[in-house]
Amino acid sequence: MATVLVSVSDKTGLEEFAKGLASAGSFEFVATTSTAKFLSEKQIACGKVEDLTGFPEILGGRVKTLHPHVFAGILSRDTDADRACLKDLSLPEIDILICNLYPFEKKLAEGLPESKMIEEIDIGGVTLLRAAAKNFDRVMIICDPAQYECVLAHLKENKGKSTKDFRRKLALAAFERTRSYDTAISAYLAGNVAAAEPEAPKSKLPESLNLNLKQYQSLRYGENPHQSAIWYDAPGEGNGRGSDFPPFEQLQGKEMSSNNLVDTFALTTFLKELKDPGVCIIKHNNPCGIAQGKTLMEAFDKALSTDPISAFGGIFGFTGEVTGAIVDEMTKGFVEIVAAPAYTAEALDKLLKKKNVRVLQYKPDVLSRYTAQSWKLRDLQDFGWIIEKADEPPVKASAFELAAGKRIESLDEDVAFAWNVVKHLTSNAIFIARDGKSLGFGIGQTSRIASVKIALAQAGEAARGAVLASDAFFPATDNIEAAAAAGISVIVQPGGSIKDKEVVEAAASHGITMLLTGQRCFKH
Repeated sequence: MATVLVSVSDKTGLEEFAKGLASAGSFEFVATTSTAKFLSEKQIACGKVEDLTGFPEILGGRVKTLHPHVFAGILSRDTDADRACLKDLSLPEIDILICNLYPFEKKLAEGLPESKMIEEIDIGGVTLLRAAAKNFDRVMIICDPAQYECVLAHLKENKGKSTKDFRRKLALAAFERTRSYDTAISAYLAGNVAAAEPEAPKSKLPESLNLNLKQYQSLRYGENPHQSAIWYDAPGEGNGRGSDFPPFEQLQGKEMSSNNLVDTFALTTFLKELKDPGVCIIKHNNPCGIAQGKTLMEAFDKALSTDPISAFGGIFGFTGEVTGAIVDEMTKGFVEIVAAPAYTAEALDKLLKKKNVRVLQYKPDVLSRYTAQSWKLRDLQDFGWIIEKADEPPVKASAFELAAGKRIESLDEDVAFAWNVVKHLTSNAIFIARDGKSLGFGIGQTSRIASVKIALAQAGEAARGAVLASDAFFPATDNIEAAAAAGISVIVQPGGSIKDKEVVEAAASHGITMLLTGQRCFKH
């Protein structure tokens, strides 16, 4: 008769699994006190670990399975010497371990004090998992209720036995679980250590960093069709956004490609900056139209009119409920993706008839959740990794320093709108806006004056009386001369150039209001 040791925190599906094991073969169950009680209440015969060890649980349950009589049965090899050792001690071989850990990651989300979190660190469970995984040559280990179904199917297929290849896969899952568990604990303690240092900045990172990523799904392809790509998640309740992943539900369409996902992330970043109602249209990770309006339809019309040619094949994002009328206008051209927090029944009915359109619905609060303390990670291959704090939340125009001209309160909303958009454009970036509408984009140029000229050319006559935002300082007055010739009323920029005085004087000489943010916002 095979022996099954059970020690679980999450008892989801345990009753059905234990009964399934019993029907698949001849098994004897031994469990820790609370698990044994649970199984017994379900009419599943079960012994207690303390009967095996001859030693009671102590320290309020802190020590239950940490005993040589338990680990001898797990670690014993399929050799005459090891079997003789167990026989001399009257100990059974443990053939199957069912064990999952205290929910440390889930408890992180509850914001418990350190004294409480320490009690959520599983010691015995991790030790059991590692021991059984090490001895997968003989022992089968189940560390997640999600594995129950496939384990039962495997046993049924193999007449109550497990194959070594199958046990090896389960061992890998167990080691991955203990790795991710320890990573969560070390990250938590690293944060507490940094917070306890009186001179430490809040932005301090630990000396070492482990990435705990789990494959979520394969993508249609990578940046180009010949490249493969896989989408990963950082699982667990302690990742800053809870377990709400992914942040949208795909209601229709082909699987996402790498570019689709990157562009949808960019889209979401811009939508978070907008007042509701707001609309953004993305092409190649940058907007070709973005706007705010009194209604979602008005915002859509504004955004689309900026550059309807580039909008063809774009990704359309909305801050509010999409209506059938919006769908009618939007689908007059080719739409790659549409994303919104809600759709009317009419809108969905129309979209679901467009089989080539990927329809995404944001989960609740995604667009209002601004993770100001989040970090950006960049892989530089041979040059290592860079981790940096993400940019700041949206700002108001009143926070900026008036350097030239007079403050035009009627343009304050456009100033804030322009600055909150330009900081997410690819540098060198210039953005021109008026009445909550994008007029011109100068994106990704190697000189600032080139970006200025491109944005002004796109805006045309609409630039008169508009706001121009720059993601970094102006190195010369030529940018101001060009803006003045086009009739720009307000320029908002970080400042910080050695020629700031000349630049400010140039703005003043042309009657342009100049606001300094004091904060550069390059994006590469």
